[in-house]
Amino acid sequence: MSATPASDSVIPGPAAAGSGFCVQRLDYAPGHRLAPHAHDRIGITLVVDGLLREVAHGTEEDASALSVVVKPAGTMHGNEVGPRGARTIRVEIVDEALLLEDAHRLGPWRWMHAGPGVQPLLAIGRALLDPASGAALDEMVLELLGEVANAPTPRSGDAPVWIRRAREALDDLGLRGIEVRDLAARLRVHPVSLTRAFRRAYGVPVTTYRRRVRLRRAAEQIAGTDRTMCSIAHAAGYSDQSHMCREVQATTGLTPSGLRAAARA
Repeated sequence: MSATPASDSVIPGPAAAGSGFCVQRLDYAPGHRLAPHAHDRIGITLVVDGLLREVAHGTEEDASALSVVVKPAGTMHGNEVGPRGARTIRVEIVDEALLLEDAHRLGPWRWMHAGPGVQPLLAIGRALLDPASGAALDEMVLELLGEVANAPTPRSGDAPVWIRRAREALDDLGLRGIEVRDLAARLRVHPVSLTRAFRRAYGVPVTTYRRRVRLRRAAEQIAGTDRTMCSIAHAAGYSDQSHMCREVQATTGLTPSGLRAAARA
């Protein structure tokens, strides 16, 4: 991985190299725009904090805390950073032999939110701060590649309009408690048709997507504000703080306070 020059807009953090890969922490200034460009290596990036919009293959995706992107070499993409900036952890594959039989299974350009790849990437970010983490870093990257390779590949590009509307509804905080039957009624489709088409388009069931939306909203506040965990849990729609803590730890391997510390390390 070529070194990323420091500037007012892109601030490189700790970096390390291992057997066939490089990892780096990169922070982006608020409002920064990156013109369409491509990388010559496969990359996997986690947004730790902040907001980031990416456009590739004519598709626009909004990413926030706990969003992971898989980017094949040569993928032309442009980015716009949100008003709080963005903190990221990036893994680049220098030697594709590292992928072995999984090379073709990493899939196309796609974003995964609060799901596969989050926990190993956060562990990689913490390991960057530890000079003695060389061997462990190799294992973490292998774990990341295995997790991403086994993640289902969404087919949202050819999804019907009504499925995209279903996702927009689930992304709307005002509908965070909506049930599958109620959402299907809004869209005037059968609940079974909704569940099948949604999983095919986005790789996960409606209920899982809805849970991840709630978790992402909480993670944004945990990483980017000083609000109390209790108030964040309430605002995100959790029954109580303990419920939020369980979901955060299951996805990230960290407590909410640990996630906040990792975002600010």
